[in-house]
Formats: sequence, structure tokens, C-alpha cells
Amino acid sequence: MKRIFFLMTIVASLFGIKGASAQNPNQSTSFYKSNMHCASCEKSLFEHLRFEKGVKDLKVDHVSNTVKVVYDKRKNSEESLAKSIVKKGYEAHRITSEEYERLTLEAGKKGSPEDHQH
Repeated sequence: MKRIFFLMTIVASLFGIKGASAQNPNQSTSFYKSNMHCASCEKSLFEHLRFEKGVKDLKVDHVSNTVKVVYDKRKNSEESLAKSIVKKGYEAHRITSEEYERLTLEAGKKGSPEDHQH
């Protein structure tokens, strides 16, 4: 019984921590549709974006051709991040979180195509 109570306390505290970080007024999330062709493109874009100012979390996926960036809006902006993606040689079309979820879900159903090298 003590173990169950202990585990429930830990789970409750983790949800509290997540909720607190989700309410950070200085954080913003942007979603983009891109044109990556392979895992190498994905890695290249990921490595490029992770050093952008204010980036806190980053998901780049070549299968769904999507990019999700969580960033500190005091240090960066949606437009600046899009310009950085374009500067690296990829498209950066802003999309909604719903569109992002749909694209990643569809890509997950299709499976990963064979990667190729450029």
C-alpha cells in the first residue's frame, strides 16, 4: 500500500512539473512543413536548428517532413526560425499544431521509406 501511495505521489508531482513548464509565458512552439528527403537531411537540419538562440526542444522528422520547435520568444521568433530553415536549404511553411499532428500520424502509419544519401 505504501508503494502505491509513493508511486501515485511521484506521478502526481511529475504532472505538476509538466503543467508548470507548459504555462511558461515566454515559451512558444512553432510548426513547419519542410522538404527533407532522408535521414541525412533530418540530421543536418536538426544540428543546424539546435544551436539557434532560445531553442528549448526540437523535433525534426524527414518521414512526415515536419519540424517542431519550442523556443524562448524573448530570444527568437517564428519568422527568424523559418528563415534559418530556409537558409539551410529547406522549405519552411508554417502549419498549425493540428496539421502537424495529422502529418506525423499519417507518416507513422506509412512507415519509414528507405533512406538515401545525397
